[in-house]
Order: sequence, then C-alpha cells, then structure tokens
Amino acid sequence: MNKKHTLKKTAAILLSLALTVGATGCNFLVTDSVLDLKQIVATVDVTENLGKSEDYASVKDDVKKLITNKGLSTDIPKRDLVAYFLNIGMTYVNSYGYSYEDTFNLLMDGLVNNKIMTQFAVAYYLKNGFKDGATATADACLTYVSNGQNEEGLSDTEKSLLKAHPEVLTMEYFLTENGTDFEAYNEAVYDLKKSLNNSLDSAEANYIKADDDEHAHGESRTTPTNVNVEKEKFIPEEYEIYTGRNALDKCGAYEKVEGSTATTRKKAYNTFLSNLQGYGLIAENEDTAVITELNYYYVELSSSLGRALVNKYLDALNEEAIQALKADNYAYVSNKYQEIKDAQQYSYTQDSSAFETALDSVSDDSFVLYGQKDFGFIYNILLPFSASQEQQYAAAKNKNLTQDGIFNARKAILANVQAKDLRTGWFGEDEHTNYSYVTTEGYFDNGKAKGEDTYLFFENNMAKTDEYETLKQYLGKYPYNGTATQTDDGEWKFTPNKLDIDGFIAEMENYINYAVGSDVTSGTKVDKYNDSVYKVNGVVDYSKFIYYTGKTKLDNTARSQFFYAEDNDSYKAISAVNELMFAYSTDPGCLNSYMGYVVSPYKTDFVSEFEYAAQYAVKQGVGTYVVAPSDYGWHIIYVAFVYDADDSDVYGGFKVEDVEKEGTFSNLFYESLKSTSATNYTTDAQNAVLNEYKTSATRFVSRYQDLLDLGA
Repeated sequence: MNKKHTLKKTAAILLSLALTVGATGCNFLVTDSVLDLKQIVATVDVTENLGKSEDYASVKDDVKKLITNKGLSTDIPKRDLVAYFLNIGMTYVNSYGYSYEDTFNLLMDGLVNNKIMTQFAVAYYLKNGFKDGATATADACLTYVSNGQNEEGLSDTEKSLLKAHPEVLTMEYFLTENGTDFEAYNEAVYDLKKSLNNSLDSAEANYIKADDDEHAHGESRTTPTNVNVEKEKFIPEEYEIYTGRNALDKCGAYEKVEGSTATTRKKAYNTFLSNLQGYGLIAENEDTAVITELNYYYVELSSSLGRALVNKYLDALNEEAIQALKADNYAYVSNKYQEIKDAQQYSYTQDSSAFETALDSVSDDSFVLYGQKDFGFIYNILLPFSASQEQQYAAAKNKNLTQDGIFNARKAILANVQAKDLRTGWFGEDEHTNYSYVTTEGYFDNGKAKGEDTYLFFENNMAKTDEYETLKQYLGKYPYNGTATQTDDGEWKFTPNKLDIDGFIAEMENYINYAVGSDVTSGTKVDKYNDSVYKVNGVVDYSKFIYYTGKTKLDNTARSQFFYAEDNDSYKAISAVNELMFAYSTDPGCLNSYMGYVVSPYKTDFVSEFEYAAQYAVKQGVGTYVVAPSDYGWHIIYVAFVYDADDSDVYGGFKVEDVEKEGTFSNLFYESLKSTSATNYTTDAQNAVLNEYKTSATRFVSRYQDLLDLGA
C-alpha cells in the first residue's frame, strides 16, 4: 500500500514550466511578461503566529533569524502561480468547468499553504530536535549554510548559486538532520532530476520521427498490475539529467527514450532553455552547459527540498499515529475489528444481498469479516471457439435441432478447440514495447527445458525486486509456449504450441505442481458430457456438462493466512493459475481482479453451465478446479477462496501475534487501519496548522487581478 500525503497532491510544481509555457496556446500573459512574472503576489511569514502559540513561541526568534538571513523564503512570485496553472489549473478550467477566478484562487491557496507548511516544518524541528536527540537551532543552521557555500571542491559557479539560494542549504540542514542522514535528501534530488528528465523526454518526442510501419506490434494483451512500476522509495546510486550536451553513459540509471539521439536531446534541451530565457528564468550571461548549474535548477531544488521537509514532518506525525495504534497491546485495533465485524454481521443477516455486494469490493485493505456459506471467489480461464468454430456452431443452431442435438453439435466442436499462448503482444520490436527476455530458466516439464531460447516476461519486476514492485499472485516462470524468433529487422515470428482441452489440463496441473514444489494436483475426467442426453424429466441437468474435476492438496490454507502469504501453497497455486490465465484466457473480466469472480449459491448472471460448475467447485473448497463448456468455449474454473460457513469470524479474529507476519489477515487488517488512521491523523494535524497560521499570509491581489479576470 503506497502512502500518499495530502500535500504531495496539492503542492505547486514548477518542473514543466519551461516546456509547457510555449505549448499551451494560452494568450493571457501581459506584454512585458518577464517583469510581470517577477512580481510577488503573496508573502508568508509564520513568526508572529508562532509567538502566539504556547507550543512554538520558544522558536519564534530562530525562525525569524532564518527568514532575515534569507534561509527561509517568504515570497511567492507570480511565475509560480502561472506555472501552477499551466501544470494543473488548466485542467480545472477545461475539464471541470471551473472559472478562471475560482481556479486561480484555489491555486493561490495551494501555494500559500505549501509555504506555511514549509515554514512550520522548520519550526517543528527547531522545537523538537532531530531523531538522534540532537537539537536544531538557527545558529547551527546558518553555520551549516555558510560552510556549505564555501565547501572545498565546489566550483565557483556552484558556490555562487548556493549563496544566491541559501534556502537550499537550510532545507538540507533540516532534511538531513545536520548532515547525518541523507536518505530523504537524496530522494528529493532524485525526484527532481527524474522529473526534469521526464519533461525533456516529452519535449524530445517532438523531434523523434516515428515511422508507424517500423513500429508494428502484435495484438495487444493485458499485463499484470505493477508491470515496470518502480518502488516509491527506490533511489539508484547514480542518476543524472540527460541534456545531449553530456554523455548518456554518465547519466547512471537514466534510460533514454526510444529513438533518442544526442541531436534530438540537444534540440529538446535548447527548447527548454529558450522558454526559460523567454520568461526571465535564465540570465543573458548564464552558462547553460550544465543543467544542474542553472539558477533555475536551484529554484527547483529549493522547492523540492522544501516539499520533502514537509513530508518528513508528516512522516513524523504518521509515526505518532502508529504508536497510538500499538498502545495497550493494539487495543484500538482489536476494538475496531470488533466494531466492523458486528456491524457487518448485523447488516448481512438483515439483507443477504448486502453481503454479495460487499464481496465485490474485497481487497487487501477492504475486508468482509462475516461470511455466508457457499460464497466464494473463482478464477476463470476461457479457451474460446475460433472464428470458424463460432460459425460452425451458429450454423448448427440454425438447423432446427433439438436442444440435446445442439448440445451434441457443440460438444463435437469443443473437441477441436485448441488453446494457444496469447502473449505475443508482450513481445515488441522496440525496447519500450517489449516485455520479453531470453532465459533458460522457468517452468520445466519432467526435467526437460522447453527449449534453450525460451522467453519469460517482466524481467524488471521478477529480477529487480529491490527497484520494482512485485507482481502479486503471479509466479512469472511460465515461458512463451511456442517458438518466438526475431528477424534482423526486428519483426517477430511466432509458432505457438496448440493444446486441446486434455493437453491444457495436463499443462495446468504440471505447472501448479511446479509452483508448489510437489505433486499435489491431480484430477479425474468425469466426462458426463459423453452421455449425449442432457435432460431429466424435460429439464436440463447441468451436472452432465462437467468434463473434468480436480483439486490441489494445499497446506497452510487457514483463512487467517488470507491471500498474500507468499510462502503458502494456496498462494503459490493461485499464482500459477493466474499466470496461465494471462497467457491463455480470453475472458478479460478476471485479469487483474483481486481474487476473480464472486460466486453466489443463488441465481447469478452467469451462463447456466458456468454457473453450475462454479457453484459446484466452490462447495468443494479452495484449490478445486472444474472444467465445463459453454457457448463461449471451455471454462477452467479454479477456486481461490471460500466462505464455507455462516461465520462471524471468517479469519479467526484479529490476532496480535500475527500483526508482523506479512500476508496474514491480522497483518493486512492492521496495515489497512494504520494507513487510514495515519492519513486521517496527519490530515487533521495539517488542517489545524493551516487554520492556525492562515493569517501569516499577505496576498497582493492587484498583482494577479489580470489572471482572475480571464474569461470575464
């Protein structure tokens, strides 16, 4: 669960100013735009209000000293307001129908609140000190600033820029706790550099000629959630901004966009510089060879470090909220569990449909604590009719056959259905569209590799787990089932291995056994489908459509282990089935769902054969799989989770001893409550600060009245 602070969503971001100003088509800037944008439209100084506070009066003079010595900025220039509009505000006007006046007032509130919170975060650390017990003072900060401005090894340009922007080193002092911990500082610098690279990437796209004929791809295919998503806190050891004037191999972990050359990158950077110069953000004599030695970069760095300091303060508040949850042996969490469970039990026993509705929102932070018998979740792998088989079946239904005759005609067609690996869309001719990589590892059948040049997918997520998010319920060891070759011109050629229904069942059982690490999966061909008569007393007997049943014998299936305990057999088996679903199924509804489809023991909207098979499978328990047909093809149904009793403690209650055991219900319940409580706590605290210090801001409305009057 990723934590998103409120301020992160609302703080002003200037990063794409240089790239967006010239491309927006907005003609609202006055003729002398450079001087106009330099106007100060608001100031913020919290010191007077600090003096009125019982808690913070003692640090008023220190905050004032930092402001006086320019270590803390009080000014909000008009360019910040315009940049904020270009990045965010325009969406409010064009998409949500806000007036310009309402939009600019809203944005001004955001800028003012950001400045208040930055200054208050400084006051917080001046009052409370650092986590190692060391005190923070204005004098110590100013000494840190002075030393930083004259640090040995800095170029004259860097020293000059640090003297022109002392707030950079002020933020560094508090963020690093007097230079003792650079984790948050490095993250802020990385975020800034990455944002600037992203902006340059976008601009560079205008100079990269894309030939559609050279970028033909296979049929698109849904990918698992989190593919190529970097972890929020990952910071590469080396990462620099690529401008084309510097060498790409000196930029560390930065990866250029497809088709990028030094020439196209230089063009993007030159456009960037041109826009900066046009709005007075670069002096005429400023050396632009190195982007991190621009005055503009230091403006952005100060802003980025300020936001990071506020987030550091909010993290401290988060920790206070977490400690409150842990108090008295997690008493609050236990009480909250009981409160939610009792409310659900009352609601669901009064209205059984409410229970079924609640199941649709079950996730790792949304729980159904009161269960009802014979409800569950299933995965559905649909192996479909081919286009020609669909035509055959349509023709058979037009022959005025009896219902049994139609079923028999369908049975004959189903016997020839062939499954094939559909992940050709995960191969790409270009690096940015290609998820495949060559490997000799993966799923092995009877000790034999499926070919030396096999292809697995999502190397970043599967191999670089320190950098990228993992793929949940996804084993990632099933290679492309067939032959994939790439020609010299980059075009892919595929020869899929085709599986009939029996072949696919064997493939699934073998892969589940591979995933779990033992022969735990086996089934029986029921083949009632061969009876050729499907009615009893004139009513269709859907049990006759069951083709195959099986079950995975699972250890550690206690419901208290829930769904994310990755060392459980249940999780491993589900991960294998889920991966096969991505590879073969044409039912998009199950892809990237939490636990698949909700199955009720009552009448459903599913087609009848599928409904019967799914309900039957759920009654057999977790790990059961059933194969049955429908007018869409073959369904391979796997039971992921079952409510097997009318139970007021589905997961065995909240257990303190399981709180730290990742993947257990108690761990997930606590983490969910922790996230919600911490967010509420920090939001309330932040709102209290903004309310108490709102009079610290002075707005010069006349200086941005022209913006308020737009559209009038």
